[in-house]
Amino acid sequence: MQDPTLSLILRSWAWQPAILLGLGLVAAGYGYAFHYFRQHGRLERWFQQGLLKRSQPWYFAAGLITLGLALLSPIDTLSNTLFVMHMTQHILLVMVAAPLIILGLPAPFLTPLLANDRLKQALAWLVNPFVAFALYNITLALWHLPKLYEAALHNEALHDLEHAMFFYTAVLSWWPLLSPLSELPRLSYPAQMLYIFLMAIPASILSALLVFSEGVLYPTYAVVPQLWGLSALADQQAGGLVMMIPGKAIYLVALTIVFFTWFNQEEPVGREQLL
Repeated sequence: MQDPTLSLILRSWAWQPAILLGLGLVAAGYGYAFHYFRQHGRLERWFQQGLLKRSQPWYFAAGLITLGLALLSPIDTLSNTLFVMHMTQHILLVMVAAPLIILGLPAPFLTPLLANDRLKQALAWLVNPFVAFALYNITLALWHLPKLYEAALHNEALHDLEHAMFFYTAVLSWWPLLSPLSELPRLSYPAQMLYIFLMAIPASILSALLVFSEGVLYPTYAVVPQLWGLSALADQQAGGLVMMIPGKAIYLVALTIVFFTWFNQEEPVGREQLL
């Protein structure tokens, strides 16, 4: 017999007006930009020059859909009851939505932002790999401290701030790997590989602490109704595994792509030198 509480939760979508409005405005702005530049005859030229790819709107749409699933679907409702769902939500925000959004950003849409020297300098500082690495991983660590995590569970505004910080610092952390702008460039391929390797370490440490902890770190999950037959400790361990396995898998895929892209560029040069 299906758990009626779980059935109710699975049918509950958090249609939060602020998030719906935000996602709608972003989608409308992106669509308007395409319409405006098409009307002025620039899109086709950008496609021909390789400044704009036909796949980018699909990436951007996938990123927005992922944000919607993470923040509005039953995943959000279940995150207040199951730690494993909260970790699933965070993985969707930082490891799926953030890189998809960057992949969907055409360089010509962003170039006007760099006309202002102060803004350009601020953005260059934020996406510096050392700064981006520090901001993302410090944010990740701080919000998983028991007191701060518990506070966010019981305060909606703080919870929204947590998600915003996760997403925006994740965008910064992915920028050195996926930047569409030559003015704020990607790292070299060897540096990208080192960066990806280092990025995986802090989350791995945190997930190991969650998996191997002998006690429940977040008391709220010990007193809420237990779903799916998971004890609070098993739920915590499952959440740690969600952070560990999909996160590492995505970084491994990124590392593999970078390696073979670098290899395919270097191989012709090596052949010419041999000849």
